[in-house]
Amino acid sequence: MNNIQRGALAALLIVIVVIAALAPAGIGFLFAQRSQQQEQSERLNTVANAALYRAEDLTRRLSGALGEIGKVAAAPCSPPYLKELRRIALTHEQVRDAGAYDRDGRWQCSSLLGAVSAGVLDGLTLPPPDWRSRDGVMAWYGLARLPGGKVSLVMGRDGFYIAADPSLYVDSLDPDGDPAGGVGIINTDVSRVIATTPATDAAAVLAVYRAPPPARDDDSPYIVRRSASMPLAVVVSAPHQSLRQRVRTLPWGWLLGGVAAGLACAGWAAFFIVRRLSPRGQLSDAVRRHQFIVAYQPIVDLATRRCVGAEALVRWKYHDRIVRPDHFIPLAEHRGLIQAITDQVLDTILLELGDFLKRYPEYYVSVNLSAPDLTTHRFLEVLGPALARQGVRPAQIRIEATERSFLDADAAKEVISAFREAGHAVYLDDFGTGYSSLSHLQTFRIDGLKIDKSFVDTIGQDAASSSVASHIIDMAATLDVQVIAEGIEREEQAAYLHARGARFGQGWLFSAPLSAAEFIRYAGRMRGA
Repeated sequence: MNNIQRGALAALLIVIVVIAALAPAGIGFLFAQRSQQQEQSERLNTVANAALYRAEDLTRRLSGALGEIGKVAAAPCSPPYLKELRRIALTHEQVRDAGAYDRDGRWQCSSLLGAVSAGVLDGLTLPPPDWRSRDGVMAWYGLARLPGGKVSLVMGRDGFYIAADPSLYVDSLDPDGDPAGGVGIINTDVSRVIATTPATDAAAVLAVYRAPPPARDDDSPYIVRRSASMPLAVVVSAPHQSLRQRVRTLPWGWLLGGVAAGLACAGWAAFFIVRRLSPRGQLSDAVRRHQFIVAYQPIVDLATRRCVGAEALVRWKYHDRIVRPDHFIPLAEHRGLIQAITDQVLDTILLELGDFLKRYPEYYVSVNLSAPDLTTHRFLEVLGPALARQGVRPAQIRIEATERSFLDADAAKEVISAFREAGHAVYLDDFGTGYSSLSHLQTFRIDGLKIDKSFVDTIGQDAASSSVASHIIDMAATLDVQVIAEGIEREEQAAYLHARGARFGQGWLFSAPLSAAEFIRYAGRMRGA
């Protein structure tokens, strides 16, 4: 075999080796590319379905809030009307602001800023609406210069409106976590973009929406979904990748890179999800989203049965259910979240009952404080200015403290004195359930004792603790402090406590915990009784 033949054979062997090496790689590359296209299509379809559901749900909720405003009977922009607007805005967390405008589109009032007579809304006029439905609902997209100082989506009808953040339509819908991808929400009646994810081109979204649909979804870098019940459409686009990026990710780094990246992402996602779905993560998220509501349990005069005030009871509104405080307060105290929750409770009380307390100074609301706020002046420094702004008297907010709050006795003693000097009565809650209740009466100057429900329950029963309530009442009379009995459920309990000298009580015999509106009606009935 001459040199030429040997060279040709060598070349043929090299070609065969290269083909043998590259063929599986090429086949793998084709399969990998096809698999990537299918995965991308599935991913886009999932995001598109979720985005459309979110858009329909948000539009439905905003329409519901708008409908509630239409049922308000008070005169537009009157104090009762503004109060109802604020209640609706608080109830519907998607609503940023609510208000009224005249037939010329001029703003008249806002739940955030009040009436136009204050001068805050002067010069604000609605432009012609971007969309109008058959039943008279109008929408404006991307309005600036609204109360709140942010771009807003506004829905209005018959002279009243609600405003929301348009980013709510696409919040948490970033496809594949890549900012190069995008989600856009479109009003199909007027071909107007309502909202997009950051870095998404609205003009490109419209162009995709107006283009003819592709023959196959697998080959398309975008997905369009149209609502069957609303004039809405969703456009979801895949992240743009250069040829170099695609070659770098496919196929030779596929296995090792995919396994390594998969393990890393799985570990990070598992950590993030476990942390987010843990009780601590959910509670932190609830604090950030202001998911706490307040129920008011009336406190009555046992002699006249007239309402004198209420105890504010915090509740966690988690999705569609209410979480009781004993399920989350210990965790909040342990994780340092309790002070933020207390501040939200105060804000809610003043928002819901501020006008009521200002009008009826004989009523009060008691607030439960934890140890951190009974050993420092932090809450007192928050409480004073808040009451001054609302015009509520200090005596109308009373403080309840449990024995757990007195672990640092010296600090608690000084703070309790500061609360009392500021005009806030201080009550010792759940009295008798701790080991050192009697010593606390000697250490701290307080205004009242709250008899724990466990002692009230034994009244009239053959139990060792059945006479504890009467002893507490006698002790309180000696110390010249008030007594409030908790958990009264039977008439015989109320009669027994009143006969022994207890003046006030609360419990299901008189009323279950009420919403603010229910409590105001309850107090009104008691005044008229």
